Amino acid sequence: MPVICQLKSVRKDYPMGDLTVTALRDVSVEIHAGEFTVFSGPSGSGKSTALNLIGCLDRPSAGSVMLEGRDVATLGDEALGAVRARRIGFIFQSFNLIPVLTAYENVELALRLAGVKDGRDARVKKALNDVGLGEYLDRRPAQLSGGQQQRVAIARALVKQPAIVIADEPTANLDSTNGAAILAIMKEMNTRAGVTFLFSTHDPDVVAQARRIVTLHDGLLVNDTSRPRAS
Repeated sequence: MPVICQLKSVRKDYPMGDLTVTALRDVSVEIHAGEFTVFSGPSGSGKSTALNLIGCLDRPSAGSVMLEGRDVATLGDEALGAVRARRIGFIFQSFNLIPVLTAYENVELALRLAGVKDGRDARVKKALNDVGLGEYLDRRPAQLSGGQQQRVAIARALVKQPAIVIADEPTANLDSTNGAAILAIMKEMNTRAGVTFLFSTHDPDVVAQARRIVTLHDGLLVNDTSRPRAS
């Protein structure tokens, strides 16, 4: 499968007053289209920083980040915003749904921001049906359980047909039953539709489901293990 994104000798520094904290140290990794990959490690290991760089939410202090063959450092802020809106889906542990919008409207907003004008209604309904929420289109987040809210967030990420879906601790605010259900939905989307998923997590249950595990510790890549796809 083609390489969809790549970190090349990436370092990321954060100024903290008179000090500089280095979150990533000379990290190089390639992600291929269709992978189901976990970035794992303890708190402060750099896993969320790595995904923020891949998701064009931040820029490296050194090295380069390539996304679909483009060095994101060559893109201005407006171009980076367009990449995030059209090519990257985000799933956050806090869901980040807009409280005053319905499930339908939260998902449709992703298409509006991506500049999609045609076929929005069918795409939104399909995305919500795919995550088992076809009967909850008109419910606002407060009327949904945590697991249902995360399903809306998944539909919102997938509706724009992104190149990559980035999930930062997607099961952290869910109980084990809902967490397992959410993970199963994402694995099914990966297998059936070939969606590329990248996670950050320290949850061993999530790590156990990954087909590739990139382990970071103190900003260093310490292990990169792949498992065969189940037949």
